Amino acid sequence: MFGTNHYVPILRWKQAERLALHRLRSDDKARMTPVIEITPKSFFPKKRVEAAEHKPTTESMLVTELAPDPGSVLRRHAKEILRVWGNSPFFLELAHLEGAVPAINGSVHPLTYLSGLGRDYRLKVVPVTGLDRPVRYQTAVATAVRTDRNGLCLRVSPPELLEENLPRRLEQFLDGLGTSAAELDLLVDYGVFDPDAPRIRELLPRVPQVRKLRSLIVARGAFPKDLQDFDPGTHRIVRCDWTGWKSELRDRGRLRWPSFSDYTIQYGRYVEPVDNANPSASIRYTLDEEWLIMRGEGIFNEDGPGRAQWNANAILLMEREEFYGEAFSDGDTYIAEMSRKQKDHGSPMTWIRAGLNHHMSLVSRQIGAL
Repeated sequence: MFGTNHYVPILRWKQAERLALHRLRSDDKARMTPVIEITPKSFFPKKRVEAAEHKPTTESMLVTELAPDPGSVLRRHAKEILRVWGNSPFFLELAHLEGAVPAINGSVHPLTYLSGLGRDYRLKVVPVTGLDRPVRYQTAVATAVRTDRNGLCLRVSPPELLEENLPRRLEQFLDGLGTSAAELDLLVDYGVFDPDAPRIRELLPRVPQVRKLRSLIVARGAFPKDLQDFDPGTHRIVRCDWTGWKSELRDRGRLRWPSFSDYTIQYGRYVEPVDNANPSASIRYTLDEEWLIMRGEGIFNEDGPGRAQWNANAILLMEREEFYGEAFSDGDTYIAEMSRKQKDHGSPMTWIRAGLNHHMSLVSRQIGAL
């Protein structure tokens, strides 16, 4: 499908990620194929606050609505993918839904249902699976592979890659799905970056049928779980996922080198944010080999500066020599616009969206320049 000069961002399919992906330039999109991970929260019943009857409005109560129909939620996701990504190939990961979302109409696996919607909307769905997914998941993958003929993506961890019996397991896996290595995109996923983990070039010789694979991808996520360990102010974090991949690329020798994949400006392990949190008014801004963190206080802190911190940090960011310029990406345009506003401060979603869009734009161009 693609080679080293291609980017594979891993995105949890939430509003910030959708908008950030949608607003990329077409030439940046052309150099990437995203992994879209649908998370369970969109299937949960929503909560809203209502004033209690015959009581002051300050004494409110939390009302939980009925859970949405899972088929309707998946249809909404399919339409959003079409709007955001069109008919270009993408990797679809539903592992987070396993055991958290019921079968559609009591019997249809979410992957089977969403694959059917993909055919209706002419989406080019490449399903993602692992070696040890439940039988019902693998059955849904096999049906999609056989029906759509878009191939599949196998996600393995470094420990799995080091298993002695992996070549045999992979052969049995492909035979069971009725496909071959030529139709397989292998995603070696480190998850959270670990400096003590085996280096990429130590793992690649263990990849079975490496020359036959349609694509070879390595994913690592070096962004921290959250910013709670950072005091308000400006900080720098090394993009170890990117610098490590690029450094090893120079010394690859004759190895088939994998495409670069990361978790953007998010944590490399899926953790759902806590409800009713007090997020900080922070900016996450990707540089050539670092992340620039402009950490603010919690926006709900009593007597604190609140959301206006975003605008103030945007002004400071634009004055820095590291700022890529207002026209670099949609995210940079947003930062520049907010630096000139006094009443509109944005929200945690819009600032994450801007950071994501800038990050993916930059990485796409970094890879394109190699």
